[in-house]
Amino acid sequence: MLSVKHTVVVEQVPYPWLVDAVTVIRTLVEESRVDEQGLVLSDGQVVPDIRLTRGLHLRPGSVYVIENGAGEGKVAADAAGTSRDKAADPSDTARITVREWDHRRAVHLELAVTEDDMAIELDGTLKSPDRPALVEIAGRTRGGAAPLKLFEMAGRARLRLDDWWPAADSDRIPSSAPASARLDHRWVRADVRAVPRPSRDDGRWDIQITVSLRGRRLLRPLAAVVLTIAARRIRRAVVRSVDDLAAQWNDRVPRLVAMNADQLREALLRAQ
Repeated sequence: MLSVKHTVVVEQVPYPWLVDAVTVIRTLVEESRVDEQGLVLSDGQVVPDIRLTRGLHLRPGSVYVIENGAGEGKVAADAAGTSRDKAADPSDTARITVREWDHRRAVHLELAVTEDDMAIELDGTLKSPDRPALVEIAGRTRGGAAPLKLFEMAGRARLRLDDWWPAADSDRIPSSAPASARLDHRWVRADVRAVPRPSRDDGRWDIQITVSLRGRRLLRPLAAVVLTIAARRIRRAVVRSVDDLAAQWNDRVPRLVAMNADQLREALLRAQ
């Protein structure tokens, strides 16, 4: 196994701001409606590429198809092995299924996308949206043609929001990483853990990232040799990737957290 540890310094996100942001997004969606034009927002703007093809708006079991131009994609449900809706056509590229929509309990959505003979399936849940406590995401990729099957993988990620801020804002050390992810390829498994440290004097977070790589199944001995030989190069690549993500975060997050709820709502509406 190869393990890489690296610490980055990032701009913090105040928890009250996160609560407001989730509320703004949820409210915008709940105030919308769907008709023959597409998704109609509260201010009358229409997002024409979204169609409700099954069920009632935001009710469990409702299905939405996102189109991307005629002939440019396939219906994601086909790739997921589900039946094709009569209202769908060959231009469909993505399908969203609502499993649960309750602002007190959870929002649970499934997304299936097909692009260039590769299918991506995601399953995401936000527990307690009124006071976000837990985010869980699971997904997998599937390849149609034989060469693409080499890129098939599955993964899951978990962010315990109710543990993240106590760890980031105090000296309390969590018993396990509040943020974790696992990615499984047929040959290699990658585990990622992130632990925040108390806020610095400048208000930013120190986050320790740990990435662990190991071989899987019969290839474990071979993977161990490869990881040992390429350890230095892999470490550099991991550190560079983590630093790049931190730089992007620090470039974008300050502008977002500077917005209050009304400003965020207006920005989201203008982006349509």
